[in-house]
Amino acid sequence: MMEGPRVTWRDTVAAIPDLTIAGVCLAVWIAPTRLGTHRIGELMLLMLIEFMVVHSAAFMGTAAYADAPRTTRTKRVLGLGVFYTLFVVGFSLGFKTWWPLVGFWALTLNRLLGALVGQAPSGAERELIRRGWGIGALFYLLAVMITTLAPVPPFGIDEAAIGAANLPSSGLWVREPYRVVAAAFLYFAARGVSELVGHRWFKGAATGPSRA
Repeated sequence: MMEGPRVTWRDTVAAIPDLTIAGVCLAVWIAPTRLGTHRIGELMLLMLIEFMVVHSAAFMGTAAYADAPRTTRTKRVLGLGVFYTLFVVGFSLGFKTWWPLVGFWALTLNRLLGALVGQAPSGAERELIRRGWGIGALFYLLAVMITTLAPVPPFGIDEAAIGAANLPSSGLWVREPYRVVAAAFLYFAARGVSELVGHRWFKGAATGPSRA
């Protein structure tokens, strides 16, 4: 009998942040007034920042885990980080808040700190990291595509809640913000569930360190 992916305590800890955010997204989607209608804009901004993190992950990851001296790797990552920061600053100005700038760098450094302060992993470990990034990008694209093309129930995010949220700019996410909240829920829930099993559901995913 084939065994399913095994859940470890490390995987459980890693999944907690994403599953927690997914829970918040679901709560805002169903009853935005209980947590505050301003949360709608915050989740929209979170998805924009997450897009930058997902988009930059492949480039910054390649630089961070390259076979090069630590100083060289650090300079490359910081250079790319400055480039993407310009876009994050634009988001911050649009929403009149600076927490995305802090959040972007916190998420980026959290994912790359091991490579910048220590020895870059190799073999199966590096492959697992790369697959994790790929899975994140896949989930993001699927979540956005599904909630853009398919009918999405607004639940508690009605016209009154949308007006109270006072969202900036224009576009589908601004006109129908329940779509971005639904996308955020699907994305973070999928990431959390995948992290519970260490992304081992993905065919051919690396499961451990490489052997010498």
